Amino acid sequence: MNDTPQVSRIVRTAIFVSDLEKSVRFYKEALGYGEVYANGVLEHKVGHALIGVPEDSVIRYEIVKADELNFGMVGLFEAKPSPPAFRRENRGANLGEGCMVFFATDIHAVRDRIVKLGGEIVCEPQLLAVHTLRQLEMTCRDPDGMMINIIERPTENWNADVVQ
Repeated sequence: MNDTPQVSRIVRTAIFVSDLEKSVRFYKEALGYGEVYANGVLEHKVGHALIGVPEDSVIRYEIVKADELNFGMVGLFEAKPSPPAFRRENRGANLGEGCMVFFATDIHAVRDRIVKLGGEIVCEPQLLAVHTLRQLEMTCRDPDGMMINIIERPTENWNADVVQ
């Protein structure tokens, strides 16, 4: 018998946002997270404790997903009054910061949608060539500064098990 506790693959990323509607639109239209898993107002005080905001805060949320699986979702949470902004240098990575990584079939079309919907480009699409790997990649930030890496992946390799 194995007594080692098990941990699942990532269920979702939770992002604290300044404008819920703007962020939902960004993740739905720029990145294709068109399905809603859950949304509403978080009223349970344990939720306030888990997030680390005062009990009288109003927390609205929407959890979006890209397909029928309930893994890899993006939870967008807006707390009022707003918590303090994360201090970072927007042009590159910051210690302790996360970066979400997505595949796209057309990196240039996704790049244009990102800009249109309020994202900031950190690095324009570039050819990354390491050993036999050759792929276009770019990095951007969502409207609140969350770092996102987009990797172009052809349709024929879309569901391949190998992630590079």
